[in-house]
Amino acid sequence: MRPLKLTMRAFGPYAGETTIDFDKLDGRHLFLICGPTGAGKTTILDAMCYALYGKTSGDRTGSHMRSDYATSAQKTEVIFDFSIGGKTYRATRSPEQYIDKKRGKGQTKAAMQASLSELEDGKEIRTIRTGVEEAAGKLIGLNASQFCQVILLPQGDFRKLLVAKADEREAILKQLFKTQRFSDFQNELRLSLNELLKKKAAEDTELAATLAMAAVPGEEELRKETEETDRFLEDIKKKREEEDRKYADFRKDYQKAAVLSTHFETLAKAEAQLKALLAKEEEMKKAEESLAYIRSARELAPYFENLEKISNDGKLVRKNRDRCEAERDKAAAEKEKLERKSEELEARKEEIDEKRRKSAEMVQWMPKAKAYGATLREVNRLTEKVEEATKEVRKLNAKAEADRKIKEAAEAEAESLRRDYIFGQAAILASQLKEGEPCPVCGSIHHPHPAVSDKKLPTEDEVKRAQERAAKAAETWNDSTQLAQQYQVSAYVSAISEQGYAQAKMKTLEDVPEEFRKPIALRNAIHRLNEEIQRWEKETADTAKDRESAVSAFAAADAGYKAADAQREKLAKDYEEGTKALGEKSKEAGFESLAVCRSWYERRGDEKALSTALEAYRRERQGAEKVKADEKDFLKGSEKPDMARLGEEDRNHQNAIRSMVKMISDGENRKKLLEDTAAKVKDIAARHEKTLKDTSLVSGLYNLTRGEKSRITLERYVLGALLDEVAKAANLRLLDMSHHRYSLHRMAGDSTDGRGGLTLEVSDSYTGRSRPANTLSGGETFLASLSLALGLADVVQAKQGGVRLDTMFIDEGFGTLDPEALNSAMNTLIDLQNTGRLVGIISHVPELEERIDARLKVTPAEKGSRAEFEILD
Repeated sequence: MRPLKLTMRAFGPYAGETTIDFDKLDGRHLFLICGPTGAGKTTILDAMCYALYGKTSGDRTGSHMRSDYATSAQKTEVIFDFSIGGKTYRATRSPEQYIDKKRGKGQTKAAMQASLSELEDGKEIRTIRTGVEEAAGKLIGLNASQFCQVILLPQGDFRKLLVAKADEREAILKQLFKTQRFSDFQNELRLSLNELLKKKAAEDTELAATLAMAAVPGEEELRKETEETDRFLEDIKKKREEEDRKYADFRKDYQKAAVLSTHFETLAKAEAQLKALLAKEEEMKKAEESLAYIRSARELAPYFENLEKISNDGKLVRKNRDRCEAERDKAAAEKEKLERKSEELEARKEEIDEKRRKSAEMVQWMPKAKAYGATLREVNRLTEKVEEATKEVRKLNAKAEADRKIKEAAEAEAESLRRDYIFGQAAILASQLKEGEPCPVCGSIHHPHPAVSDKKLPTEDEVKRAQERAAKAAETWNDSTQLAQQYQVSAYVSAISEQGYAQAKMKTLEDVPEEFRKPIALRNAIHRLNEEIQRWEKETADTAKDRESAVSAFAAADAGYKAADAQREKLAKDYEEGTKALGEKSKEAGFESLAVCRSWYERRGDEKALSTALEAYRRERQGAEKVKADEKDFLKGSEKPDMARLGEEDRNHQNAIRSMVKMISDGENRKKLLEDTAAKVKDIAARHEKTLKDTSLVSGLYNLTRGEKSRITLERYVLGALLDEVAKAANLRLLDMSHHRYSLHRMAGDSTDGRGGLTLEVSDSYTGRSRPANTLSGGETFLASLSLALGLADVVQAKQGGVRLDTMFIDEGFGTLDPEALNSAMNTLIDLQNTGRLVGIISHVPELEERIDARLKVTPAEKGSRAEFEILD
């Protein structure tokens, strides 16, 4: 996996959009990521890991990585372009977050999104959006944890691969070398064995499997490849012999120089050691005096131990007495509390009896409460009916009164017209009278005041119509009057009567209090009363029971307290007598007082350390003096050799030999595999007709691959061999960086755990011993871890069966190295450029900035950081 471009938006300290284009390295394979602490260097590695796996190299989640400088409208997102095996891919991921709505005000919750795409000419041609983490793991060949152990080495975690547990290292190697095929082969043998029991033709399957093990299509190809391998081995071995002769001649001179250099170093160490030991002379004298006092005080150990035992027993007894006293006081308080509670409950007895009576009374109210609601509704309904009837009576009476007024007006008008008509007829008659002629009405011949009219006179028809109108109005009035009287004596009286009956019934229900006239309210009140009564009864019974228990607890605790108190008094007397005896003995031993004796006795734990320190001091001083004298005598007239130059020449010889050894080893392994395969093919052909023997052979192979006796499966055996190769490759660099002091190898006798011995330890040429890798110092651990990571990458690349580890990021660790070790580590990393592997380093070490010309510089600003490549000419 090789990074191409990384884009971060509102991620960590990068507020806006920051793009890191690795093409700007322009062919450089080693670059430094630099900048002040907290600027965001590690965030760049976190962004790559998060885009691929949804996790950072530390413990932070994607939501925690949202930039504090980002605005509410900015979306946190990481886009990572990388290449694997000639193909280009893009991983995109954004966490769950709150951002501004695209429309309207406020914010909306955006869900986590992730995708993994294959690119062609910069365009996405295939994209997955679910199971991105698993897909990235399969594509790269590593899960998130392994990615941080092999490719991205976070700050503080660089040593994980070196000191990982065997099962963790096994998982990494399995993933890298794709050794699942060995487990698959074991399973194939099991299936073949089952088939052999059923079919006699299993020999053909076994033959094909054997040839497949050697990766050859047939027996003829097997024979040709064996001959070619023999010719190759013969040629390379001759070259190796020539190189060995040259190296042997060189080693003679090198060994002499190395011996002389070792003597110079030993002399310097002895002189420094002797100077330090002489400075401690006065301290050692005081240690001898202290040791004498401690040994004298230790002779009185039986007396001190007796007092200590009495004191400890006293503490236990006092603790028991205090516990009993506390239990007694607690029981007394509980008893008193329960007595008060019992009295309080008894005082409420009359109140509870009253509530029982009230509850019984309320139960009797229930039928009336159930009827009250319906009756009240009926009274209200009938009241409304009376009101409606009253309104109707008033309406009818008003109608009759209006009709009466109309009738009287019509009658008055008819009467007026009638009178005008009659008076008009008199005026007409009077107009015809003559003096002396008799009146046709009264017969008088004199007419002193004849009737005269000055207005228009009604006709007889007009008078008749007016009389008809008056008669009709009188009829209407009569009808409305009768209707009002009939409604009043029927509907109105009936409504009044029904209302009175309902109101009378209501009177019989009003003895139920107003708040209980609804059944549900009455039921709830009865329920509350009954609950209160039941609580009182239960509380009374429980209190009586608890009171009996409290009385018993008080009696038991009081008895225990008295017994413990008596025992304590006896122990106090024994302690006083023991103290007196010890005081006498301490004076006999020469101590000023018991307190002084006790102070030295309490330091008895220092006796062994003091004794050991004194012995070590004397031994070291004698040894340093002897070494100094011996080395000076040996080095008379000698000049110190230039081991750096000789070491470089030695490494060149070793590199050449190692290269040839590897080619010979690979060739011999292949030759042996081919020869073994040829033998198996011949054997299978010979046993073709013997099915039972074939079954036995396959069964044996199956049991071997699953580790029936050795407890090591074939896959784990292969992993062990691969780890050996990784260690060898790592040692090519570790030996140089540690000046031939350290080398890595698998721990011997580590196969009983069923993992085929995958635990690493370090061989120290200075001591001639091996020890666990986690015992190395910080700087030594860094060098060993770096060598192991690079060796692992070399072997994986060579095997061509795992992932391509052509990228590595190292976050810190160089600060633990001394100048010489730093120089060795840098030389190793610079040499990697020849392999094409990309190495990115995060560090604050100034020497690195001086030696690395390609830098990814991270600069903090007022609102977020920025990162850009800086290439020095």
